[in-house]
This record gives sequence, C-alpha cells and structure tokens, in this order.
Amino acid sequence: MIPKRNDRGQAHQPAAVEGIAALQQQDPRSTPLALRPAGIGWEHDINRLGGHREEETFARWQPLYAAHGIATFPVKLQNGGKVPAVIGYLKVGLRGSAELAVKFAASTSWGWACGPRNRLLVIDMDSTDEAIVPEGERLFGVSPVLWRTGGGKFAMAFRHNGEGRSIRPIPGVDIDALGGGFAMAPPSAGIKQRYEFLRGTLADFDRLPIARMPKDIANNDVKASERQQQHRIPKGTRNSELFRYCSSIVARCDTLDQLIDTARTWAHDYLAVELSETEIVKTCNSAWQFRGGRRRIMDQWFEGPQWQALTSRPEVAALAFVLLGENRANGEFMIANGLGPSRGWSRSSVPAARKFMLELGIIECVRHPRRGAPALYRWAQPGANGI
Repeated sequence: MIPKRNDRGQAHQPAAVEGIAALQQQDPRSTPLALRPAGIGWEHDINRLGGHREEETFARWQPLYAAHGIATFPVKLQNGGKVPAVIGYLKVGLRGSAELAVKFAASTSWGWACGPRNRLLVIDMDSTDEAIVPEGERLFGVSPVLWRTGGGKFAMAFRHNGEGRSIRPIPGVDIDALGGGFAMAPPSAGIKQRYEFLRGTLADFDRLPIARMPKDIANNDVKASERQQQHRIPKGTRNSELFRYCSSIVARCDTLDQLIDTARTWAHDYLAVELSETEIVKTCNSAWQFRGGRRRIMDQWFEGPQWQALTSRPEVAALAFVLLGENRANGEFMIANGLGPSRGWSRSSVPAARKFMLELGIIECVRHPRRGAPALYRWAQPGANGI
C-alpha cells in the first residue's frame, strides 16, 4: 500500500510513531522495519534531522550503499535521459565505487548494476498509477524495499537469482524485470523529482527475498542463458547483430533511453569484445528512427504506412524522388502540373500524385494558388533533425 502524503510530500505519521519516538531520536537507520511506519524511510529521516535535499550527493550515499554490499556509480541527467557518467559501470566493484565517490563527489544522481554483481533484481513498474504496485506484488511478490522513481513511477528490489533483463515480458502490463543493466538508486535526483523510499531502508537490502517469477519470464531467462553460454558474438558482426537485436525490441521500449540501457546490457552479455558507448548509442538511434517500418530517402523520413503506400504507386514514387532531389529538406517548392510533360509523363500524373501525397500527409500546402503566384508545398515531416 502506498502511504498518503501531506501538502509537503511527506508521509502522514500514524499515532504509533509517537510510541517509538525515543528510538527514532537515536540513529533512525537502526530502527527495525517492523517499528518504522510504511513510507517513513531515509528521506524522512534526513528531513526530520534537519538535513537538506541539496546534501544528497554521491559522496554521501556511496559508502552507505557500500556498507550493504552495493557498488554504485554516478549518473548524468541529460537530454531527458539517464546516462552513466563512467565507462565500464556494469563492472564497478566496491573499491572502484569508493574511488568514483571521490572523483564525482558532488554528483546528485547515482545508480547500481542490476544482476549478479550486486545481487539485485529490480521490478520496474512503469506507471504513475499507484494501482501498478499491488499488481507488481501479485506477479512477483512483496519486497521490503519499495521506492518512487524520478518520473513518479514505482520500483522494488529483490535478491537476484539468475534472472535476465526482460522489457515488458507480460503483454499489457507496464512492468520490466531488470536482472541486468542499471537502475537509479534513491534518493538520487531524477528527471522530474527525487527518487524516494516509500517502504524500507538500506538495511532491508540485506534481507531481500527472491522474486516469484511468472512462468513465461522464467522460461525466457533459461533460453537466453543457454544462448549466451553457446557463443559470444565476435568482432566483424557486432554492429549488425546489435542493430538486429535493437530492431527486435524497439517496439517494446517507451523511450530511446530505455532502448539504450537495454542495448548496453545485451552488448555486455553477448559480445566477445564490447562496443564503445558511442557505437551503442549510434546503433540505438538508428533502430529508434527506423521503428515501425520507417524509411529514410535522402534527407526525408517516411513513416511505415506512408512508405508502403508511396511504393505501391510508381508515378507517386517518381514524383517524390524528383522533389527530394531538387529541393531542400526544409524548403518550400512548387509542384506544377507542367512538371509531368517536361519529364515525359502524362499531364494527369502530377496532379494525381500530388493529391495522393497530400492525402498521405507526406507534403502539405503552405500557400494556395492565386493570381500571379503558384501554390507552394513543403514536406510535412522535414528532415531527420526533426525526429
């Protein structure tokens, strides 16, 4: 159950809190979970003890997580996404994490590698509707550690038990099972708000249960593990195989950031020699742009249905290619009826093709014809830079 919050965003304290006030006047982190009201976690303790959100830095929280065997690393928030601030972050151990806390002391966002290194499985409930939490608990079990993410969604932790990374493994349910890749750690700064514990404390990471994995996910994890053990992808085919993988899952990713994170995990697990971060991001961008059957012709992008309709009419495709070759992607241009005969086409071909392109939403009219001034058109989705 998600604790209700007051106007300041803090959890309402039931009367039972007064009965344990003496314990909480001591180090609140030592207060057992059974004596802590749901939702009264680390962030509440910090506020109550006079702390400030500005003090929530990687340098402060790295040793606190390390005390429970969790190696963390700094994360950058940029372009609406989350990007690890260091390379090799999935291999960071406790010693390396401590060194990073010195170098990135002021960082306000950090995360951990999911999987065997930190023995963590994260159930990422990708909805701001609180009803997603009981649904996640019904499917995977109840964890003593639950938090709200930087986007106002929810996540909970379990002990890793060999699970892989599964994006939307259950059709129609906005939940990911993250047994690989990385997850942001509370109370990091997020895109919209800070990550905040809603249930449990850092001490509860020591007693995480194993998740109850739905049968379909468990079977997929076994198959993926078998494939991984059989072979790793060598140099020479890494980029093409990564693109093929990204294309196969892009429809299940809500954001480019999610696709990149999933691709990083796949590259770490399946490539004999890992690709650079630049190559991974570049490949993900290509897969993201081509999602849904998109096609790029010169500097213009066509959606899948547009491309199918365009190529079904040779005279329309011919007109589109002429316009692409003779006009700038973001420019305005004429489509005169006389263009057809000048190209050896019938006079009726251009008006019909122009009408068809307008109906498809490939072009749009920006100036209707008037005396002494012909109609002007432009691409309705100009250039790759607008994507």
